[in-house]
Amino acid sequence: MAKEKRSDILLKVFSLILSFALWVYIINVENPTKTMKVYNVPVRLENLENISEQNLALLPNQEVMVTLTVKGPASEVYRTVASNFRVVANLDELALKKGENEIPIEITSYPSGLDITPSSSVKAKIYLDNYLEREVKIVSEYAASPGTGHFVAGVTINPTAATVKGPAEYVNKVTSLVARGTKENLQENYKEIVALTPVDENGNTVSNVVISPLYVEVNVLVYRTKTVPLNVVTEGTVNEGLELKSLTVTPQEIVIAGPDNLLDQITKIDTEKILLRTITETKALLQSIILPDGITAVNGVSNVTVNAEVEVFGSKTVSKKITTLGLGEGLEVVLSTSSINIVLSGPESKLLEVTEDVLTAELDLSNLAPGQYELSPRIVLPVGLVLDSYSPQVISITIQVKTTPPEP
Repeated sequence: MAKEKRSDILLKVFSLILSFALWVYIINVENPTKTMKVYNVPVRLENLENISEQNLALLPNQEVMVTLTVKGPASEVYRTVASNFRVVANLDELALKKGENEIPIEITSYPSGLDITPSSSVKAKIYLDNYLEREVKIVSEYAASPGTGHFVAGVTINPTAATVKGPAEYVNKVTSLVARGTKENLQENYKEIVALTPVDENGNTVSNVVISPLYVEVNVLVYRTKTVPLNVVTEGTVNEGLELKSLTVTPQEIVIAGPDNLLDQITKIDTEKILLRTITETKALLQSIILPDGITAVNGVSNVTVNAEVEVFGSKTVSKKITTLGLGEGLEVVLSTSSINIVLSGPESKLLEVTEDVLTAELDLSNLAPGQYELSPRIVLPVGLVLDSYSPQVISITIQVKTTPPEP
């Protein structure tokens, strides 16, 4: 069995050697004429300026190649590869159009033993689009962050627009030109040159276009910051019958930025003027702040909250017992009335707390001899209340010597 298998292998090897020898004989001795196609032969385009002169543009990503048919001795034909040929397509003086164009070719270099006549009518295909130039705005995506105590007031681009050129299919996709970059911890004005990136409406980069100019100047404006108090500005007074208890602003301070010569002059930031007559109740007011020209509010603060606390005035009548002071020794006094009615006005919250105990109604009898007198009492009220009136305003008094009762 093994002997038969070895015999089959030897037979196959012998047949292969015989076939190769026959092929060598035919090629080198008989050498018949053969025709063969050579694929993917690259084509060099010449006089490309004729494309732009006709307001057209060569679409990108084209591999211009042709398939050549050659004829010759088998020994030459079978050794032929695409790199053996130099093929050019001259675009000079050709009438071109948008879309597919067939261009005559010229085979300027090829193996000497071959006949290239079968390829004389081959043409190269190129694809063109309309040439377009369009001005597109430049958008800043430059991320600049300030150092401590500083503020980035703005990023500007110079120029603000650039020209996009190329095939219309690609140029029309461009919606903006983006200037990108990053700079941190800035404490002074900064300048940088950056390249532009063309993007479509979805923010994707658009290739195959030319930008002019490609580079732009990015300028970052940096200011020093300063913290100053907020000042509530008012005009007039509250309406009669009301008391303005307080006006407080939130926040109480604001951080501002600007050129040093302006920043050093500012000690406070005023609010928009509040007309006090318009405040009729306790409420929060949203007020604009007044920033001097050239000054910026850090964090974009433009409004603050002013809390106005208002209390309504009222009146109240309290009966108060009259007290006497300074009556001489051995004397006694008789009053025409023992109490008076006091009419008060003031904030209602304070009036609610008023009782007879917190009021004072006094008659000063110091240095008075026995006799009859008419005196007005001295009224003392808690702070924040107003004395409107009291009655009676004059009290008749009689001072006399104390009578000693008889002994039993």
